[in-house]
Amino acid sequence: MHNFHEHAQVWHVAEDEAGQRLDRYLASQLNDISRTAVQQMIVDGLALVNGRSSKPGYALRTGDEVWLAQDITMPQATTAMPRHLPLDIVYEDDDLLVVNKAAGMVVHPAPGHSDDTLVNAVLAHYPDLQGVEGLRPGVVHRLDRDTSGLIMVAKNAYAQAALLEQMKRHEIVKRYLALVEGIVSLDKGSIDAPIGRDLRHRQQMTITATGSKQARTHFRVLERFQRHTLLLLQLETGRTHQIRVHLRAIGHPIVGDPVYGAGNAQSKHLLNRQFLHAHQLRFTHPTTGKVLELEAPLPIELASVLAQKSSL
Repeated sequence: MHNFHEHAQVWHVAEDEAGQRLDRYLASQLNDISRTAVQQMIVDGLALVNGRSSKPGYALRTGDEVWLAQDITMPQATTAMPRHLPLDIVYEDDDLLVVNKAAGMVVHPAPGHSDDTLVNAVLAHYPDLQGVEGLRPGVVHRLDRDTSGLIMVAKNAYAQAALLEQMKRHEIVKRYLALVEGIVSLDKGSIDAPIGRDLRHRQQMTITATGSKQARTHFRVLERFQRHTLLLLQLETGRTHQIRVHLRAIGHPIVGDPVYGAGNAQSKHLLNRQFLHAHQLRFTHPTTGKVLELEAPLPIELASVLAQKSSL
């Protein structure tokens, strides 16, 4: 957990500053950091108001104490740089594109990944997106670094806002394939458990009642092997690490998951990444109103694991 006391910058909100939004206030105090980056810091719990995490739109009151963790490596740039990296484009038109992301690729710049992300690759293809402020131009949703599969990117602010709105209303259908440890006995079911940051391990998420958000994952068994089960999952909400946390919670962690997995030796030789793939995407096109249904087959390294049935 960030030790705010040792490394924090602290501001006391004066009477004439009251009423300002927290993100605006912090952006004005930290003049070299964009408001988008500041909002992300607030969402990530790196800024506290009176010792508690807050929302970017929180209206400050006189006497509020604003803390900012100082031990964060701030990205130097406030806009991402284009970089030519291979992209597997599944669908594309004037408003958006859908990419089949490879495992190992980070979606947007973050400390330690400033120029090798999906966003950098997209900018090299579409220089116009450079005009969109911030480190996440066009990003509508994310996939973890080691999750492969379909991710959509908006090409303009209108499409981005429309898709984010659909996401908020749970109108975008996202289905995943996962190979999990053990035999899932129910043919189908739902996991409904709130997810929040793990206070002991800040980089991890966990099921918790504190500072959490509602999360729901639906699953269906596609195939049972001797010691593993292949699941088709559908997300109703899109919390960070949701599928991985929920599957661990029901005792069937994803094969090869380095953080939430079982760490069992047999799975280790099967795969050097987690067996989670964003397989299908269904959404309404923001300008034509047409329903698009897209699919990305399992990448070769996952398909070949399923082909060795005797070892599963």
